[in-house]
Amino acid sequence: MLDKLRPRRSGHDYGPSNMDGVAKAYITVCCVWSFLLFCGLAVFLLHRNVDFVRMRNASVVTCAVLMIHVYLVIILCLYPVNGGWPCNLEFWVMSIYFPLGVALFQAQNIRVLSMSVAQKQLMFKPLERSRRPAARGWALATMRRRWLEMCLVQRTYFGIAVAAVIQFIMTATIFFSSRKFHSSFGVTGGPSTPSTCRVGWEWVPSIIWQMSWTYGFGPLVLFQIRKINDVHHWTLQTSLAILASLPGPALWLAAIYSPAFAKVNLYWPPAMWFAPSLMTMEFVMVFFPLLEVYQSSKSRQTTMTAIEEWEKKRDEGDSMHSGSSTRQTCVSDTSSARRSEKYNMKALERTLELNHADLLEYAATREFTGENIIFLKRVREWRESWARAAHPKGVLSREAHRQLFDEAKDIFAANISLRTSEFPINIESRIYFDLDRMFGSAAPSSPSSVVTPFADGPMAVATSDDAKHGFGLAATSTEAINPPHQAPPPGATTPPFSASLAVPATFDERVFDRAERSVKYMVFTNTWVRYITMLDSGSRTSLSSDGSTSVGSQGSGATDEEKRPRRGRKGGV
Repeated sequence: MLDKLRPRRSGHDYGPSNMDGVAKAYITVCCVWSFLLFCGLAVFLLHRNVDFVRMRNASVVTCAVLMIHVYLVIILCLYPVNGGWPCNLEFWVMSIYFPLGVALFQAQNIRVLSMSVAQKQLMFKPLERSRRPAARGWALATMRRRWLEMCLVQRTYFGIAVAAVIQFIMTATIFFSSRKFHSSFGVTGGPSTPSTCRVGWEWVPSIIWQMSWTYGFGPLVLFQIRKINDVHHWTLQTSLAILASLPGPALWLAAIYSPAFAKVNLYWPPAMWFAPSLMTMEFVMVFFPLLEVYQSSKSRQTTMTAIEEWEKKRDEGDSMHSGSSTRQTCVSDTSSARRSEKYNMKALERTLELNHADLLEYAATREFTGENIIFLKRVREWRESWARAAHPKGVLSREAHRQLFDEAKDIFAANISLRTSEFPINIESRIYFDLDRMFGSAAPSSPSSVVTPFADGPMAVATSDDAKHGFGLAATSTEAINPPHQAPPPGATTPPFSASLAVPATFDERVFDRAERSVKYMVFTNTWVRYITMLDSGSRTSLSSDGSTSVGSQGSGATDEEKRPRRGRKGGV
């Protein structure tokens, strides 16, 4: 009778539910963190069309965050619920659901390496690589070719799918064969208590899979991305997320099997050792991109304001005075004037015209937006071809008109189309659909096309040559497709355009004007601002007086050709 009247000691002992101060603290943390996370995720999705958010693949990030957070809520409620979670449910969660969430998280981490490799290919992929039709059939050679044509992320997804099927079969076999989870049938074991049910050989497959993704795949990605230095802090985000995931599995095992954790387990259940890691993983996946959204918006606004003020002062000076004295006054503050002149659309246009190589290298290796520079350069060259063909009478011949239309189709298919472009530029939907109506039916339908911008398509195929230059994880296809800015070599097998398609009456030299303005503004307010900031810091290059870029801020006497990054067959700088 006295034992019944004596208050029960609180703690996680698989008895009645706990509602003491510790339980209320767990519930408070769960509610507050869930609210903040979902608010952040909503803002993240609102900005999903921004370049540096779009390249992360918002759908993958969302799925990874939701799967991880559901498990986080479960373990935060372990102490309050106490013995409320059945052992059977926990077995399936720990064997299938949680490892799958960790695997999806690691698949999201591989994107930074995949993106880096693919962007380098925009500059350095050999010309002789030709676009080939997608492999069909189930022969061994065909299956091997399909594997080689997959990008890093696709291979990771494939590995996750295969591992999930194997893990499900193993988990179901163990569950139905062990009497630990059900006393009425089974071939091994016997009835168990809530505490003994959660230990034993039945949990080994779950441990192996968690260890494989955490201590195998994670450190491998960490090693591969160590030299990537992007402006989006994506490498830092990935590194922090992987490092944060390392302690959880080891501490979880120690808490289950080590008697030294017995007192700790009363108020900090074994699975709670995953909580700090999971919260860190969620934070870096959601809030790092939001921090960049804020910084980018603030930087762009500051730059545009400075340019407007400088132009206003210049216009006022020109209207009040004339002559050489006024010019001297306008340039008295040389550092301020020189800086303002660099943050100018004309400076960007001069760089694209005279020497775009350094800007392309920066955009591809630091921002992962090399496709924008390539598009602007191709449109500029196409417009120059139109001007040459129309000279001197200003009228195009029928053959020249057809040839220019075919070249415009190439630009659309390689740089704009969501069906065929490896890195489609990010433009407004109304501009895209207008171009698609003009060129869409004429563009080739690549069997291995990219359906959505920066999705997990063939854009990130890494070759064996890339593996020799530090991209070993990206190995091995020698059948990679051509980069968007390079035409296939003579004799290459390329999906044919529709040669019988008539040239639309609305086709003229202004067909790409709106798309060019949209991309140029995006480059000017993002890439160009960061690029000039890097030049002013003197970390790598400097801007010459004519607006073109040259290597070596101190001046070395090298020619422009020597200053450009050398491009060889195997890539690399």
